[in-house]
Amino acid sequence: MKTLRPIILGAAAGILFALGARADGARLGTITRLDEAKGTIAILETQTGTTGSSTAAGAASAGAAQEFRLQDGLMYNALKEGDRISFTVVEKDGARTITRLEKQ
Repeated sequence: MKTLRPIILGAAAGILFALGARADGARLGTITRLDEAKGTIAILETQTGTTGSSTAAGAASAGAAQEFRLQDGLMYNALKEGDRISFTVVEKDGARTITRLEKQ
């Protein structure tokens, strides 16, 4: 069991690095909570746009952290609260699901 954990962590880290540069439409944020039992991750999104911008995206990111599901459950092993990330979200089975994630 002790040898399995480093293998899983290494694989998860490899997946994160293999995702490459941010894709168009990727979002930025900070992980505020990881709940592997529920299969969710809470992210406080970084505000985009200019100072004083009144866009919907800016208004949404100024509030509380939003909760998402992770498509790949192995990513929980490589993440921790406070990590700054870029991520891409899709609507899948009625839930907002992170399909791509990269540590910053």
